[in-house]
Amino acid sequence: MKYERSEISSPLSPPTSKSPLAFIFAALALFVATSWLLVWTASAQDRAFDWGRADVGPLAPGINRAHVQSETPRRLNINCVRVDTATKGISFYTTPRAKKWTSDKEETIRQTTRDFVRAAHEARRNMVAAINADAFSPWPAPWDQATPTNLRGLAISKGRIVSQPSGTPSLLVRNDGRLEMTITDGNTDVHGVLVAVSGFGYCIENGVPVASDDVKHPRTGYGLSEDRRFLFLMTIDGRRHASLGCTIAEAGEWLRHFGAYTGINMDGGGSTTLVRWDPKTKSAELLNQPVGNGQTWHDKDPALEQQNYRPTERANGNNFGVIVANR
Repeated sequence: MKYERSEISSPLSPPTSKSPLAFIFAALALFVATSWLLVWTASAQDRAFDWGRADVGPLAPGINRAHVQSETPRRLNINCVRVDTATKGISFYTTPRAKKWTSDKEETIRQTTRDFVRAAHEARRNMVAAINADAFSPWPAPWDQATPTNLRGLAISKGRIVSQPSGTPSLLVRNDGRLEMTITDGNTDVHGVLVAVSGFGYCIENGVPVASDDVKHPRTGYGLSEDRRFLFLMTIDGRRHASLGCTIAEAGEWLRHFGAYTGINMDGGGSTTLVRWDPKTKSAELLNQPVGNGQTWHDKDPALEQQNYRPTERANGNNFGVIVANR
């Protein structure tokens, strides 16, 4: 799926004839083409994404990845992994407690998403894909170092509380495999929750994107379909000419486009990272193009970015992975 202006450039070509009739037809063609462009620009994200497309890549049974390069509402590089939770053998895992765990002091050890996947495979967990999760503190901190950190909201790993809830929305995975998204606080009953990760706030509720300011950043979004069968893990790159970032509301619109009914705006910016495991090369590979070092290319020459940009991966406070049973 790539929305390119060049796809409709031919109707805008100038007429070769100078007759009045030719100019009338040319003007009509210009009007139709321009109107079509406006409709396409306004409705591109409203059209439900077709997960049956030939270019949608399967990562494993029940797990598919879509890659979209969009020109509307601006240049964006978008990746989304859809997980069919009805598929037998799929489970989830998130960053465990630090060895010297102390609540609100040393909850986890920061780790890049690729290292999170590598560690999973070293522990014989067949992790197919992983994405960054909640925000962490203190920050700023050395962006690429494994330092102790605290998480912003609820986190549960293998049934153990890693971080206490703080009134933010969380993705909960229960022991029976059911998923839900809900605000979690001190009154939330987490009995029977196997895995939990949290974000800043909702970006889509009841199928409606949440209004936001117009600040544009790289974004990480988690979404659930209305029947809670499908989980969507999405990244939108930013801070580069090649992908300009989006607002929270736009992240909600894109999650809805992929099929989400409810969605959470997770930690973004330089933390935004999506990774897959390549079983052929036995390596963790970046699916998106993160700016983990916090560098912004917007104020630089695009040619300089094209020549010098290299993805940099941040050590995040916690990550979230999708595991399939070994076959």
